[in-house]
Amino acid sequence: MKRAIFFDLDGTLWNALDPIMSAWNYAMEKANLPYRFTLEKIQSFMGLTPEETCPLAFPDADQEKGLSYFHLALVEEIKELSIHPGTLYPHEKEVLAELAKLYPLYIVSNCDKGYIEDYLEACGTSSYFKGHVCVGDTGLGKADNILYLKQRENIDEVIYLGDTQKDRDEAKKADVFFLHAAYGFGVISPDENKIDSFRELPLAIRRHWID
Repeated sequence: MKRAIFFDLDGTLWNALDPIMSAWNYAMEKANLPYRFTLEKIQSFMGLTPEETCPLAFPDADQEKGLSYFHLALVEEIKELSIHPGTLYPHEKEVLAELAKLYPLYIVSNCDKGYIEDYLEACGTSSYFKGHVCVGDTGLGKADNILYLKQRENIDEVIYLGDTQKDRDEAKKADVFFLHAAYGFGVISPDENKIDSFRELPLAIRRHWID
């Protein structure tokens, strides 16, 4: 039986709110657009697809214009994160190195193309992961991307680690076990399966998969 760990990215593997906010505000200023974003506003977009983000970020724009503004922001975001990446969580690399010896690790995110690559390259974590997929790659939502990756890699059982209610809902749709990264951005109630730090992840996995 092939078992694997799938990870969300924002609020689960890094906190990139500050550089994203800077990039988005710079993109809007550069394009002479009136929109400006706070950290709180940027956090509210985490875990959403581009199509879900646009009405929140650009409420007076139609979908076509909203997506064009989103891609302006994305271009600057990818540039900024390659230079100033998000912050990893304490003990993340040592835990990933430990887990990668036992299970194949993958990333499934609702981001666009280039974002996961920034995390892997700028943070030096690419060697820990067997692969990744995002909505920008397939046009699919998170649940369908979980199922797509599971089928592509011939995986029998998955633990999905994410930090928001949406992550839990998508994991449930995909019929995979959800583990809440309670140290991240989201609040989930009731919070039955959670870890409060990255360091707790190996034990939580062992408890779920008792051989």
